[in-house]
Amino acid sequence: MPVPSTLIRGGTILDGTGQPSFVSDVRLRGNCIEAIDVDLPVNDSEIVDAAGLFVTPGLIDLHAHVYHGTGIFSVDPTAVGLATGVTTLLDAGSAGSLSYETFSRYVMPAVREEIYALLNISQVGVQGHPQADPVSRDLYEAGHIDVEKAVACIERHPDRILGAKARLTAWLANDRLENEQAAMHGVIEAASRTGRWCMIHHVASAISKRELLEALRPGDIVTHMYQGRGDSGFDATEGMPESAMIAARERGIRFDVGHGIGSFVWRIAEPATQQHGFWPDTISTDIHQFNLHTVVFDMPTTMTKFLYLGMPLEEIVQRSTWEPAKIMGLDGRLGRLKKGLEADVALFHLEAGRHPLTDVEMQVRYGDRKFVPVMAFKSGNRFKA
Repeated sequence: MPVPSTLIRGGTILDGTGQPSFVSDVRLRGNCIEAIDVDLPVNDSEIVDAAGLFVTPGLIDLHAHVYHGTGIFSVDPTAVGLATGVTTLLDAGSAGSLSYETFSRYVMPAVREEIYALLNISQVGVQGHPQADPVSRDLYEAGHIDVEKAVACIERHPDRILGAKARLTAWLANDRLENEQAAMHGVIEAASRTGRWCMIHHVASAISKRELLEALRPGDIVTHMYQGRGDSGFDATEGMPESAMIAARERGIRFDVGHGIGSFVWRIAEPATQQHGFWPDTISTDIHQFNLHTVVFDMPTTMTKFLYLGMPLEEIVQRSTWEPAKIMGLDGRLGRLKKGLEADVALFHLEAGRHPLTDVEMQVRYGDRKFVPVMAFKSGNRFKA
């Protein structure tokens, strides 16, 4: 019996590598990209007319919260995954060592999206939001931070836990500097002992950005890079990155968007990118229950904000596919359109118009184009947006 195939005909290819776009056909056969070429024969393929559409690798959201069904924070991955062109999600610390087993056993296998995790250095995982009761917090008690339990959990699940995460915010640590410091040093230790990288949320923290950056290792990630609460790492007058930010990037520290409900402001992002060229290494949403229906919405909306800022289309796609795939160690399968890789593909329309784009301070800019997802393929199976 022949293996089913799909011919995506006449789309504009953005292959994820940052190279210029080109018009071509793509044939998917089973779970594989069989060919990328002009005027491929139809053969036994089902045809998708992609004329006027952009064909990209499936999007990879490097910072999401999809531990659905436990707590108040995470969203259903089906709401922010394939329906929006996102085929792969990295949950950024929703679960800690006390709760990861349930995430692994009941949430990850239940959806068609591919889900990986960063383990929160707090045993209780992501807890607490000022808009919700009861208020609980990741680092409220120093006893929540347990390196040994984090290391043991990562070692039990090496295929899905890719690294470790800490949220450094004074409020989350009950305004105790020692709790934040224990989390910062603990997450780096847990990552080091398991041969992995860590992601740090640094917003309204009592720890300075310079202290954090100097503690991190090459390959570690700072998320919420354009946040405007407290020590942002950008000069308050001219918006230029401070010397510690530049030195960290040169040393191999990576910077992620992590938009969220409180961590992307135009007054930081505009001068940082447009005047000083400090662009993100990866574009991500930090999507959760408190921004799903406002400000963030989805990955294509976050990508659209970088169209407005002036990032080239090819680079936006690269930082939403190939770059996160490399960080996650998935680049042998996902993240670019190449013969022999998995049939992991998204199709988008760039819709012209006057599109409002709102930051977390409710300041609005207007973009003249926006990403609109049309369909996605995961393991060769088609899903409509």
